[in-house]
Amino acid sequence: MQSNLAVVEELMRIGAYLNPVPQLCCPEETCAQHSIPVDTEGARYKKSGKSAAGTPRHQCLLCKSTFSGQAKSSSRQRFTHKNRDVFLLLVNKSPLKRIAAVTGLNMVTLYRRISFIHKQCLLFAGERESRLMGRDLPTRYLATDRQMFVVNWASRKDRRNVQLLAIATADVETGYVFGMHLNFDGKLNQDAVALDMQRYGDDHLPQSFRRYARIWLPQDYEKERRIRTPKDRAAAEAKAAEHALEAEIRRIYADAIERDDVESSDQAASERQLPRLGVQVHEQVSMNAHIQFISRLLHRAEKLRFFVDQESGLRAAIMAALGPRIKARTADAWYVQVLKGTTVDEKRKATKSAVERFAAAQLANPTLSEEKVEMRLMQEQMALAKEFGHWRDRWVEHPLPIMTEPAKRMCWLTDLGDYDEDHVAKLYLKATLHPVDRYFMQIRRRLSLAERPISSAGNAGRIWNGYAAYQPDNLASVLEIFRVYFNFCESGADKKTPAMRLGLAKGPVALEDILYFIPGPSKAPE
Repeated sequence: MQSNLAVVEELMRIGAYLNPVPQLCCPEETCAQHSIPVDTEGARYKKSGKSAAGTPRHQCLLCKSTFSGQAKSSSRQRFTHKNRDVFLLLVNKSPLKRIAAVTGLNMVTLYRRISFIHKQCLLFAGERESRLMGRDLPTRYLATDRQMFVVNWASRKDRRNVQLLAIATADVETGYVFGMHLNFDGKLNQDAVALDMQRYGDDHLPQSFRRYARIWLPQDYEKERRIRTPKDRAAAEAKAAEHALEAEIRRIYADAIERDDVESSDQAASERQLPRLGVQVHEQVSMNAHIQFISRLLHRAEKLRFFVDQESGLRAAIMAALGPRIKARTADAWYVQVLKGTTVDEKRKATKSAVERFAAAQLANPTLSEEKVEMRLMQEQMALAKEFGHWRDRWVEHPLPIMTEPAKRMCWLTDLGDYDEDHVAKLYLKATLHPVDRYFMQIRRRLSLAERPISSAGNAGRIWNGYAAYQPDNLASVLEIFRVYFNFCESGADKKTPAMRLGLAKGPVALEDILYFIPGPSKAPE
């Protein structure tokens, strides 16, 4: 059972940047023009010079009060030209101390500049992405997966790491990343929340019935800890590596059944701890809010096709968010499981076999187009589908693997039996996690704070990374900064950015256009 309140609170948190910026109007609540913007026809305002910082001022002709307009985003900064340097170095894997050395900024000022860049990225992305909610879109094919991040411990007395998970959804056709949400909220204070819950007896209730159902409490975290030694983890990883993709699918189903809550993928361990500043959000709440966010952002798309990582919580989140659309056949979802850890030689061997298989099928069917041959091969695999897990889900092996997905199986979660065989084959052929996995790879390669951590036997399984963040809030800010940069500034081989392919930009956006962006008047949805 999930708390609707928890999901709504998390949805409001991650979607707050889409809210329109309030329009400039008389600040006096008792004035008749309090809710009438300055630029409204017939409004009674006049210009009243500028403030000391050069910000335009206005005067209400009814109550005679004066007020300032929108200031420049960098009005209180010195050396504003260094903002671009910080932005560029940040998304090109420069450690924070190296950025400080190159730009000449001290660490306190550097953190302030990062907060400034983060705020500007949210303003810029919010203005552009809010347009999607009022725009008719063709069918969107979406890849959804999760990525783990580790934050260094802050005290030598407690060397457990903070482990967080981010869930992201990328558009298959354009590569646009609609959202990457970390299960962390830096605006709440964990101690204050714990005291508040104790005051009202809320901490004795089951999680789903609590006022703060979306966050981890220290006592809950300690209760749910699954103590596994480094030796146990190493043995489990080795066993998983020995098995093929089919066995991995079975293992994930078995793990889900063993949980107290099938939908919950939260896994506390003896060498992990909660963040000292801010709160950690339960992952099932984060997953539900993320899917709700994507479905509402793209609510005017003709159809939504989700290709998601094999996780029971994601399946439940999709059914909760898209139930009516699934029944109306304007939404569908698939599990996609890809065998990881294969070598380059194994990937080349798999793709070579796929090319040979396709060539043989073309020779056997000379009158068919390439698309029809691919469909024929997929239909053959559909006939060989195997059932796995407690729910007897039917999994189909992809006949034409690629280098990034050398072995892949798909499970159609929303099969109501009303699509013809050709349509089903086309949908199976589109199933992929490549766009979101490629984005995750870019994060690892381009952000020093998100570099993959390394563990060794000598430190009892604890992980330390000299470049990793010490505060989860910094990691969350940098992840959002990179998402905006990736979507609007980074061009691909076709000389287009993901935003250009989606129709949110006419060309690559200059960093200055983000850094010094000032939102205009709010507009009604198209």
